[in-house]
Amino acid sequence: MSYCRQVTSSLVRPAIVPAILIFALFSCRVPVDFQRGKPFVYKTTIKVEGDIKGDEKQELELRLQNQLDDSLQTKTVTAFSLSRFIYKKLANPPVFDTANLGRSIVFMNGLLNSTGYYAPKIKDTVIYKSRYKDDSLREQRVTIRFTVKPGKQMVFDSVGFSLTTPEFQRIAMESRTQSLIKVGKPYSKQVLTNEVSRLVDSFRNNGYFRFTKEDLYVEHDTVFSALIDPSLDPIEQAELLEKLKQKKENPTVTVVVRQRPVRDSAHLMKYYIGQVTVYPDRVIGVDTLAFHSDTTVINQIKFVSQTNKFKLSFLANNIYMFPGGMYRQQDYYRTSNRLSQLPAWEYNNIEFQRSPYSDSLLDMTIRMFLAKKQKISVSLETSYNTNDIVTTSNVFGTSVILGLQNRNAFRQSILTNTSLSGGVEIGSNTVNNNGNISHPIGIQTILATLSHTVAIPHIINIIPLVNFPANLEQKGFNTQTLINVNANYTRRIDFFTMVSVNGSFGYQWSKTTIHVKKDQNFAVTKSYLWKPINIENTTLPHTTDSFDIYLAANPAFQLSFRPGLVIGQTFAYNIVRARGNKINYFLVDFEQSGALLGFIKQLDTGALLRYVRGEIEFRHNIDYGKYQMVFRAYAGAGYAYGRAGTGYENTLPFFKAFYAGGPNSMRAWQVRNLGLGSSKYYSNTTITDIDLRFGDIKLEFNAEYRFLLGTLFGIKFKSALFTDIGNIWNWKPIDTSAAAIGSDFQLSRFYKELAYGAGTGLRMDFNYFLIRLDWSYKIHDPQALPESTDGWFYKIHDPLSGQLQLGINYPF
Repeated sequence: MSYCRQVTSSLVRPAIVPAILIFALFSCRVPVDFQRGKPFVYKTTIKVEGDIKGDEKQELELRLQNQLDDSLQTKTVTAFSLSRFIYKKLANPPVFDTANLGRSIVFMNGLLNSTGYYAPKIKDTVIYKSRYKDDSLREQRVTIRFTVKPGKQMVFDSVGFSLTTPEFQRIAMESRTQSLIKVGKPYSKQVLTNEVSRLVDSFRNNGYFRFTKEDLYVEHDTVFSALIDPSLDPIEQAELLEKLKQKKENPTVTVVVRQRPVRDSAHLMKYYIGQVTVYPDRVIGVDTLAFHSDTTVINQIKFVSQTNKFKLSFLANNIYMFPGGMYRQQDYYRTSNRLSQLPAWEYNNIEFQRSPYSDSLLDMTIRMFLAKKQKISVSLETSYNTNDIVTTSNVFGTSVILGLQNRNAFRQSILTNTSLSGGVEIGSNTVNNNGNISHPIGIQTILATLSHTVAIPHIINIIPLVNFPANLEQKGFNTQTLINVNANYTRRIDFFTMVSVNGSFGYQWSKTTIHVKKDQNFAVTKSYLWKPINIENTTLPHTTDSFDIYLAANPAFQLSFRPGLVIGQTFAYNIVRARGNKINYFLVDFEQSGALLGFIKQLDTGALLRYVRGEIEFRHNIDYGKYQMVFRAYAGAGYAYGRAGTGYENTLPFFKAFYAGGPNSMRAWQVRNLGLGSSKYYSNTTITDIDLRFGDIKLEFNAEYRFLLGTLFGIKFKSALFTDIGNIWNWKPIDTSAAAIGSDFQLSRFYKELAYGAGTGLRMDFNYFLIRLDWSYKIHDPQALPESTDGWFYKIHDPLSGQLQLGINYPF
């Protein structure tokens, strides 16, 4: 028997239908498999009251939820049935026991105290609700509501360092500007723990190898303990009581980091590096003691090797600890991280032992275990392609890929990948004499690709007089020099043959750092990709009469569909910030062609394409465990400014232009079936089977609510509610006709020309990949006919007017 809140209305506006669906989704909770005759936990909620910001309050409620006793936590899964449609299934709810309330309050108080709320108030409300069937008791539902009033949060008033060892005191004072304890910021035990770790790292970076966190402790404010001192005279006691009163009104805490009494003199000893020994060719699971080995010394580092697989000078340049140098923990991390980035080894192990020659010397041993050098792979790949540049139909493709990987090219752990692939795509493939596409299914496209990539695990600077990127490896970045060459052959049956030859030289560097905010640690990964040399040459050695007829019938496509030569550079910056249950993703991408070489007239008026192009994307993912909320904002723009014969290029070439529609974009429209702006140019075209809408500007906003339906045969069935908003435009109208009005981007009206789509979907998650079926309706169509509808809810009354999209993996 289900119990769901029911909403009845005589008139429901279509605009609030999604809101009603979401409300119903959250309000229906159906218990199953509970113990009969006993009250069970139906729902537990936590409400935080007080002067706390919205985001911080939500985050605190989520953390308090995790402190509940297991017997008060309920787990629901989204389920589907013909009688209830979508509902929340509460399976095996725990039996209610009042003792669990007290334990949960203790746990929540502990969390609040550790984050600076020293006098919180927690009230619990228990609501019993009995449900009967045929005059007999069927269910005893218990809803628990916790109301939490954290009170005022303590802030740090001051921080001090009182270390008995003078050298430690000096280091602590010199690095106090780097302290994680900030005056005026909220108190947190995690911040204190992180500050102790920071100090230990500072001491170890100055040679104190054996110093540990147990050698330090943090002393808090002593006002409260001083009040119980019987030796205090009345005046001193009155002063302390006044301080206590002030602290209750504006709670602050003073902390002092102190040093524990010395337990082991080795913790106070400064260490230096003794002998450094490297075993570069150890084999996992093989006893190498019986094998002959050779010893070589480079940069005072002793290499003991059994093979000649590596240039030892290359390895020596990636080790940053040398005999006679003072031990620094940052040099240890730098060496370990650098060696783990080299692809020729599976893993490495670094050990330190006290030297037999001096108590203050550490002998360092590095054992490096080999990875398999070469790998040959043959794979069969299937794809669902929405990027066919001639028709709006989606095609299925299959290809065979032969790959060869070498992890130790030139004996310097240089990674090379060579791949050869060939395949076909199946879809509609013919054009009649009027330029219209007919729809028999067959082999549409024949594809072949040859590519070779070289990844050198350090920076090779080829720019004269410019040391860029500078000191990246010293700063802990994972660096690579990338060289790529590839050739693509595409035969589009009944249309054209296209050949592309591309080559690039560039740098990639990335770094992950751990940051501290309040009482949480979170990771930030920054990645950069810069290709100072990027060459792409696309040619059409053969076209058919059908294709020429098609171009002649579609003048707008002639502007963008043009092969050419790209000579320029690209740059991309990507940052991923993961904190708690939230992940932020930000990408900036920029490329240009012909900025310098375009001044050569023969190139400018020839095949060279001149343009600038940029993209910005932001994604925000909130994972609540049972469901996820994902938001995305995207903006892209490009500008072509080169010459084309006697005139100028008007738009970006088709392989650099923007489009909307398809399974990964505006899902209520077929691929490249949206735009440009509000123009009716394509709606009025006589070529009704062809829609090739490319633009120079694109704006798009997306939101998804994703949730799990259930698991069957190991496959996770998921669903989503989503909305897509966006469109594409040109800088100038397509042409001078009346139908082209609205195809150009104007600040005064672009927001009125945004298309809106909304829908739901079914996703089948196989862990390694995900198959996605999305069904979306056009909420607002800027190109809708007739114009009297203003494009809102055009044909939405027709249940078959939606668009079904098949996609692989998530759209964003």
